[in-house]
Amino acid sequence: MALENTTIKLVELEFKEEIENANLILNHFGYWPSFHDSEIISLKFERNLEEGKPTVEMKVYAFEMTDKVVNRYFKRFKHCIIDFKFVDLQKSEMDGFNHQNAVDGLNFEKDGDNLICEINAAYGVDGLLSAKTIQVVKLEPVEK
Repeated sequence: MALENTTIKLVELEFKEEIENANLILNHFGYWPSFHDSEIISLKFERNLEEGKPTVEMKVYAFEMTDKVVNRYFKRFKHCIIDFKFVDLQKSEMDGFNHQNAVDGLNFEKDGDNLICEINAAYGVDGLLSAKTIQVVKLEPVEK
C-alpha cells in the first residue's frame, strides 16, 4: 500500500512541474495539497490587450489541516496566501462568488496544451479556469 501511495505522489509531482514556480507550494507544504477548505480571496480577470493573452489572477488562502481537534476545530498550520496567475486564458466558468468562497478542493489537470484548475465549491465560488500557462506568482506565509 505504501508503495502505491508513493507512486501516486510522484505522478502528482511530475505534473506539477508544468505549473511555473510550483516549487513554492511544494517547499511550503512538503507536498502538493488538495486545497480542501482553502478560501478564494479574489479573482481578477484582465484582457491584457498589450500581449493579446487574457489573464486571471487568483488569490487563495491555504493551510494544512491535521486530525487533532482543539476547541472543537481541527488544528491547522502552514497558513499562507498563494497568488496564482492563469496566462492565455482559454476558458472560464465561474458561479457563486460570495464573502467566503471556501472550496472542497482545487483540482489541477492537463488537457492537451491547456492546464486546467477546477474549483470545487464547499461554500461560494465554483468553476473552472483553463489556460496555456499557470504560474505560482507568490506564496506568502501567514502567522496564525
